[in-house]
Amino acid sequence: MSNGCWPKGRDLEWVKPASGERLVVLGADGFIGRSVVRLAVSSGASVAALMPDDRWCNGAGRHALERALIGADALALLAYEPPPENGSSVLDHELEVNARGARCVAEIAGEHGVRTVFASSAEVYGDWCDRPVREDDVASPSRPYAVAKLEAERLVGEAADRHGVTATCLRISTVFGPGENRPRAIPAFIRAHLRREPPVVHGDGSDVHDYVFVDDVAGAILNACRPDSAAERIVNVGSGVGRSTLDVLRTVNKVMGAGLPARHEPSPRPTSRLVLDPARAERQLAFRPRMDFEAALAEEVAWLSQ
Repeated sequence: MSNGCWPKGRDLEWVKPASGERLVVLGADGFIGRSVVRLAVSSGASVAALMPDDRWCNGAGRHALERALIGADALALLAYEPPPENGSSVLDHELEVNARGARCVAEIAGEHGVRTVFASSAEVYGDWCDRPVREDDVASPSRPYAVAKLEAERLVGEAADRHGVTATCLRISTVFGPGENRPRAIPAFIRAHLRREPPVVHGDGSDVHDYVFVDDVAGAILNACRPDSAAERIVNVGSGVGRSTLDVLRTVNKVMGAGLPARHEPSPRPTSRLVLDPARAERQLAFRPRMDFEAALAEEVAWLSQ
């Protein structure tokens, strides 16, 4: 399959053609959402790209969603509203707005007979796992964001079951690539280089994460949205490879051809290690994560440098 919207040389042949399919993407303005829309369109799908409005389920936002769902094959639920800096507690916001908002959206989709693919997070497994985690491992979320994601998985599944439609929750690891604009390690390191400032490492840099390229995540979402998808309720989406924060910084230094000494700052969070086992996604979604980490980082460097 040729994907003109994607970087030259990217092999996305594992992403199935979507000609004639109708897909609704809620959260199309986000980092992952933009990639899903581009890939879906280049794969032949008709896409209704929606941005969350009125907390997803009220007023104009609900009206637009219900209109878009008429005749749709699937809903990719990617919308997320960060907690406000002031106001209610973070956990209250995450549960009330994001988890219960996901339930409301899944209910509306179910009423229209539309399957839901929900973007969950690897963080539901907790902070530390000695080996790559599988979907049947016990979830142990430690932060409000992850607690709400796990609750949203339950609510989305219940809504789908009530209406006799299917739902898939993708537990996605740390996503990176062109378009990343959140204050996370990779874009922070790149921007520090561009400003010729020492990159800041929080803690000792020994945290290990599973970094997965954004267009591969988009491909997994699109395959899960297919009408003939046989994916189970919970599916991991990650590279299966763990990299420490210092490993990532060394790769950024190599790609950018220079490196200033890192400036370490204390971190209140405990040291973490979280790597996913993506075998189920490989079997059920034909998922083939990108493994050329250095070349993938170079694409994000080029995007941020522009």
